[in-house]
Amino acid sequence: MLKLQIAGFEPVSLNNFTGKVACTVFTSGCNLRCRYCHNRELVVSTASNIDLDELKKRIIACGLKNIVITGGEPMLQRGLEDFLIWLKNLKMVIKIDTNGTFPHKLEKLINSSLIDYVAIDIKGFSEEDFKFITRKDGFYKVFDSISITKKYKLPFELRYTMWKIPEMHNVKMFLRDAGLKSDDCIYLQKMIKSESNLDKRFYPQITENEVYRFREALSEYLSVYLRGF
Repeated sequence: MLKLQIAGFEPVSLNNFTGKVACTVFTSGCNLRCRYCHNRELVVSTASNIDLDELKKRIIACGLKNIVITGGEPMLQRGLEDFLIWLKNLKMVIKIDTNGTFPHKLEKLINSSLIDYVAIDIKGFSEEDFKFITRKDGFYKVFDSISITKKYKLPFELRYTMWKIPEMHNVKMFLRDAGLKSDDCIYLQKMIKSESNLDKRFYPQITENEVYRFREALSEYLSVYLRGF
């Protein structure tokens, strides 16, 4: 098995897997550099803080059957597929958090029945916003990831961290091009301001009233939930 870069392990979480009690594995490294990201150590580091054999022992010891693989960006991990196979042999229910920029890797894992649920981060509803907030390319790959997830009828959620109130015409185009419907689910998440933000100068002033108005407008097209507000 190829080694994973494991940044941390949380034996019990009530928040990381919607509707389930789960343990969580945090991987190191990310291909994006989102200005609002508050997990600097997960993004810029590729070091392992936990040995893979030790991680396996902790997963077995925690006794839970639900697990979240998050990061960083888990799809960067060359040993991910082998690790998921090991988890499936334990009859684990697996959720992957991803930024959606690795659609071919995502399809391979879904096609191999190694993922039960996926959360895809929407960094921006236009290519311009995506490039600004992530400082990278990859906007159109997110469409492919959503399309693949829907093709295989895999349960999923979208997540948008509220760094900006998007223009509704961009939102409508995004939803149309991604093939999203009213019963698809998106979580609007509160941006966390901390000393570990990748861009410490970036802190947009968005009021809760603005968030609620955007939720109301978006609710015409998707099932919308709030996190952190």
